[in-house]
Amino acid sequence: MQQSVPVARDIVLVGGGHSHVAVVKSFAMKPVPGVRLTVVSRDVVTPYSGMLPGLLAGHYTAAEAHVDLRPLCRFADARLYHAGVTEIDPDARVLRTADRPDIPYDLLSIDIGSSPDGGAIAGVEAAIPVKPVDGFLARWAEVEERLLARRDDAPFRLLVIGAGAGGVELALALHWRLERALRAQGGDPARLRFTIAAAEPAPLPTHAPSVQRRMAGLLAAGNIEFRAECRVTALDDGIARLAGGEEIAFDAAVLTTHAKAAPWLADTGLALDADGFLAVGETLQSTSHPNVFAAGDVAAFQPRPLPKSGVYAVRQGPYLAENLRRLIQGRAPRPYPPQSRTLALMSGGGRHAVASYGALSLQGDWVWRLKDWIDRRWMAKYQDLPAMDSGEAGDGDTLAMRCGGCGAKVASAVLNRVLARLKAGPDGAAIDLEQPDDAAVITTPASGRLLQTVDHFRAFIDDPYLFGLIAANHCMSDIHAMGGRPVSALAMVTLPYAAEEKLEADLEALLAGALRALGRDGARLIGGHTAEGPELAFGLTINGEVAAEAILRKGGARAGDVLVLSKPLGTGAIFAADMAGEAESAWVEAAFASMTASNGPAARILAAAGAGAMTDVTGFGLLGHLIEMLKASGTTARLDPAALPTLPGADTLLARGIASTLHPANEAFAEVLARDTDAPALLFDPQTAGGLLASLPAAAADDAIKQLTAAGVTAAAIIGRVGGPARPGEALVSLTP
Repeated sequence: MQQSVPVARDIVLVGGGHSHVAVVKSFAMKPVPGVRLTVVSRDVVTPYSGMLPGLLAGHYTAAEAHVDLRPLCRFADARLYHAGVTEIDPDARVLRTADRPDIPYDLLSIDIGSSPDGGAIAGVEAAIPVKPVDGFLARWAEVEERLLARRDDAPFRLLVIGAGAGGVELALALHWRLERALRAQGGDPARLRFTIAAAEPAPLPTHAPSVQRRMAGLLAAGNIEFRAECRVTALDDGIARLAGGEEIAFDAAVLTTHAKAAPWLADTGLALDADGFLAVGETLQSTSHPNVFAAGDVAAFQPRPLPKSGVYAVRQGPYLAENLRRLIQGRAPRPYPPQSRTLALMSGGGRHAVASYGALSLQGDWVWRLKDWIDRRWMAKYQDLPAMDSGEAGDGDTLAMRCGGCGAKVASAVLNRVLARLKAGPDGAAIDLEQPDDAAVITTPASGRLLQTVDHFRAFIDDPYLFGLIAANHCMSDIHAMGGRPVSALAMVTLPYAAEEKLEADLEALLAGALRALGRDGARLIGGHTAEGPELAFGLTINGEVAAEAILRKGGARAGDVLVLSKPLGTGAIFAADMAGEAESAWVEAAFASMTASNGPAARILAAAGAGAMTDVTGFGLLGHLIEMLKASGTTARLDPAALPTLPGADTLLARGIASTLHPANEAFAEVLARDTDAPALLFDPQTAGGLLASLPAAAADDAIKQLTAAGVTAAAIIGRVGGPARPGEALVSLTP
């Protein structure tokens, strides 16, 4: 994350559509010094429209049919903000979202697609819109689950509203999928009753008659009814009412009508066409604001109307990338020449497709194989990225890519050796570290007990707002672990070199994230220090309060107690992989959800349940922090490796040898284990904003877990039990079920 050239200009991409992934790849292969790329997207895993019918039919997995923006943005050194834009102020040159500070830009590009227009249909909420695709897939999965769970012979009636290529391909794909699913469980595919309701006289009205005839033949072969010139006016309790007074009964309805633009675009002040799409000229620039571009479905190309088709979005990508590059460098952009005719390859449900090119049409299994080859080749450009520096932990070598977060801590052995030498020196009296607790306890005449702690680390993500939120959450955990309440904080900030207005925006975003976490836990930011440096870093000194009788220390674990862990493990491996572009977005998003959750509620529940000892699990991993607790308490422990809550993807990454750069140093803690113990790598994984480890009376543990779950701490688990003092030659920690 270090940068050699100060940031001078910002290009912001809103949306992760087909054109924008081409822009990100282009800037990855040929970056512009001093220009920073930021992608702001509601979805971090975006579907490829060409493979959606194949995905629905079951020919592709979700991973094969989606572009994961996170590895792509890592490869391009582009920032990725997982957020939906709600407003654009083109005069101030900023974007606004629901929960973060303004995002400034010098150049802006918008590629957010479209959604089906059901505005003329009363009760349209009863239908499932095919876009956004992630919402459709989730809702369709529920419909399919209900259908396949039924054991009666009643028909399943699906109504598809709209007869464009998207609607026809969807109907064929879903029929193919459900027909095979029913057969596999011994059901009768004849139960399926599919109907396409079309306002037009034929399917695919924008294609040649020969194409329409071929697709109509595929529909007939699949027993899918096509209702021509049939306009749906209302959906009401499983009944579709038509303009002529007829009715169609349905169990599920899917909306695939013509495209509509996002309503919030109307308030941006950007030029729009009559349908609310962004008006762009021949260079894909806004006709009203030359520093704003648009591509894909959201763009209304003014030189001539273009169909809302992914074919055009794919072709626009390289031109958009070139024009953004040219304009940011002060050069004139070039015109984008749209195709006069396009080759459309449309799936027929199975591995069979129809080709449409002007007045020509072809059909066959070989057409599907051609389509499959073209689609996979396009996806490979954004999925099969060149290797980045590995995030693997080596054997002491200095790596080109060091971990951030708590993976950037100095190893425990190094820290302990230095402190031991200093305490033995002439100034040793100035060091008071006899109590190995998470925060220092200071006795004051006025308030009783003051807690104080400090933490600071390099950024492990490029989103300053999210980094500030996670870092502040992490820093307050020491106070929570000792039963205290965070009261105030002093900030230490290092910002990457940039122009003054860029520094200002990044500082605001960072502190806004921190303030969100601080405010949630009742703490105030009362001061701090800022500086520039080669990379983003942040930390806080946290002051807290606690009643003398409520202090929880590491040394209170009692034989017979059970050990409870409140959050899943794995952040070290996941963000080591993320830095190397090898972490799936779903894994990273699950880690974010855990890391942004405050430990405050869990601490209060565990304390009320009678916790004798508590600590937060951070850089030294679960085993390192458990050892601190056991040594302070004079006890041993048994851990159940199978009970450890784990973040998705962590075990997979550790099995592949991808681990934090602090991981090898943490493996030194294995000396407390029995020699024949096969310790899981997860025990040594350093955590950032990790959970709490507490020892509880066994009788209170189950109820505490229920309370934690009710409070949203859903990963909390009993992971082991505290034993008595270690006998000579006995391991401090044993691993048993």
